[in-house]
Amino acid sequence: MSHSSPAILRGPLAAAVLALFAAGCLGDRPAPEVGSVAPPFEAMTLEGDAVASADLAGAPYMLNIWATWCAPCREEMPALQQLHDAYDDRGFQVVGVSVDDSGSRDLIESFTEEAGITFPVYHEPSWEIMDAYLLLGLPGTFLIDREGLIVRKWTGPFQPMEEEVQEDVRALLDPVGAPQP
Repeated sequence: MSHSSPAILRGPLAAAVLALFAAGCLGDRPAPEVGSVAPPFEAMTLEGDAVASADLAGAPYMLNIWATWCAPCREEMPALQQLHDAYDDRGFQVVGVSVDDSGSRDLIESFTEEAGITFPVYHEPSWEIMDAYLLLGLPGTFLIDREGLIVRKWTGPFQPMEEEVQEDVRALLDPVGAPQP
């Protein structure tokens, strides 16, 4: 006798059930999409100071929502650091927000030190940022312009150093009409 799950719980039906569940949990709130205002968030620095998305206004940035227990999150961190290093001197930064449990600050600090992460990393253990960005999993990454609008979004892992991503970052940094390098 097989103990596999019934076929009815897999495939398209499972996706439909998940979508209905998510819709019920999320109410009428639309998911943040390209062109919409990035939802505000509040978090803590690893030193314990309060920060908010409003503190980032006026400069483009990439928001990466992650956790130390998330393998794909950990794997993309070196490339996020490379992207930050490539454009930090032009006013762009990567900003990481960890949703690890409260009391995980030492774990987050240890991981970021080990990985050589120098971009700002904040901690938001309540998962309110997950709700604000309507993320059902990690990582979630959003490219946000100077006005606070979402320019691109990635749910799940992606390649931060891909040329297309860098083109989008450069477009946010260069004045309209300036020749591209």
